[in-house]
Amino acid sequence: MISTISELLESHLNIIANRLNLPIIYENIEAAPNDEIYLKSTILPAMTTSFDLDGDSRICKGIYQVSIVAPINTGKSRSQQISEAIIKHFKLNTELTKDNFSLYINSIPSVYPAITDKTTYTIPISMNYRADTLI
Repeated sequence: MISTISELLESHLNIIANRLNLPIIYENIEAAPNDEIYLKSTILPAMTTSFDLDGDSRICKGIYQVSIVAPINTGKSRSQQISEAIIKHFKLNTELTKDNFSLYINSIPSVYPAITDKTTYTIPISMNYRADTLI
């Protein structure tokens, strides 16, 4: 199920990244330092649970984090504008579907404090997701 969850979330991110003309760096892919803003996609699954006595159901929850990574000393305005576009794109209760599998965003995406290091200025945005399914 995690592969389908990844595919759904990353495909949805790809739509807004294309509109904004931004590259995406996915998990386990090293980012090459350059002078352009990019998005970083991270999926943080939580414990899978069940809501029936037989254990045939699955509730897959987790956090999806999209980080806006900008070169240091380029200001924050563009990164903040991008964060607003991502929040609008991943609205509360957005449903993403593939075949008989549905996932939805079950929290309002939130911007967290920026992280600055020697080369980058990063704004993280996190949101909760949930998928209920039968096996």
